Amino acid sequence: MKPLRLIARRNLPSEGRRPPVPLPPELHWQANADVWHAVKLHFGRRRFLQGLGVVLAALAAPLGRIRRAGAAVPGGFFTHQEFITLQALCDQIIPPDHDPGASDLGAPEYIEGLLTAFDTGGVPRIFAGGPFSDRNPFPDYTNGTPSTRFPRNSLKNFLPLSRLEELEWRAQIFGSVAAGLPSFIDDQAGGSLIGLRDLYRTSLAKVDQVATSVANAPFAALPDDERTLVFQMLDSGAFKPDPRRGGMTFVDVLIEHTLEGCFALPEYGGNAGTRGWQMLGLEGDNQPLGFSVFSFAKGDYNERPDHPMTTPNPDEIGPDGSLRPLPLTAQGTAIEQTLVTLAQALGADCE
Repeated sequence: MKPLRLIARRNLPSEGRRPPVPLPPELHWQANADVWHAVKLHFGRRRFLQGLGVVLAALAAPLGRIRRAGAAVPGGFFTHQEFITLQALCDQIIPPDHDPGASDLGAPEYIEGLLTAFDTGGVPRIFAGGPFSDRNPFPDYTNGTPSTRFPRNSLKNFLPLSRLEELEWRAQIFGSVAAGLPSFIDDQAGGSLIGLRDLYRTSLAKVDQVATSVANAPFAALPDDERTLVFQMLDSGAFKPDPRRGGMTFVDVLIEHTLEGCFALPEYGGNAGTRGWQMLGLEGDNQPLGFSVFSFAKGDYNERPDHPMTTPNPDEIGPDGSLRPLPLTAQGTAIEQTLVTLAQALGADCE
């Protein structure tokens, strides 16, 4: 099991979590498509009317404000229905509470940006440049303080790919056949690689197919508790493991991409307003300022008052000057457990 998937499985919020719901055999990826109609867990007339209301509201909205139901917006990949399904799925990975969920953090936009990385006609949006963003100023070495000058955001200048890198990434996104990968590579790997675009398109359709079969409404139209039940079904055999992706299913891929979209550099299209970093208590990129700035005036380094490096944090000093470390918050404990889980997962993968 991949480390990111293992972390998500163990550390996603558990409040209100129900025992896993088995997928009806008729909806398993190995089942014959002709027997899909055999399972119908009707949730009642009210659910049908709720789903119909969502559809009517979408049709009544101005076309300029939503994606067209049957086509992607210019520069995009997903249709309107696919995108709202993806948003709802991402919020199953990191649900909103007092903090934003994955959808508000921009995970769906990150995923769409990855799938359209080659659609701009310029340098593919695969590897961000550097070295600096425009989120921190240059230091003023005269007196060891932050200056008022900011660098240009060079992280937005994506790096050109080598020929082999481009071939590999095109195979990942479009599929090995469409990318022109030599056939002997597919033969050695046991079959062709399905591209991420095809994987998302077919899988999102399957999500709504399962949701409609068991709950009479598309996935995004379901209330939260029913989405959770359907998501558990989806993760219990609805998607075929892909040997070319290490046995990962669509849900595995979705989890990894959602976490990347929430916590990667904002330049990749997610982590909106760096709020993903803020949720984890991270500042992200801190250069070129850093935490200690050399001062020629005193011939030594100045530490930033808000980020001391050799002295206690200001909020951990008592009125009498004694050190009073703050206890871990629930969020801090969760982060600590995540680090432990990551270490265990990496250790297991290295065995």
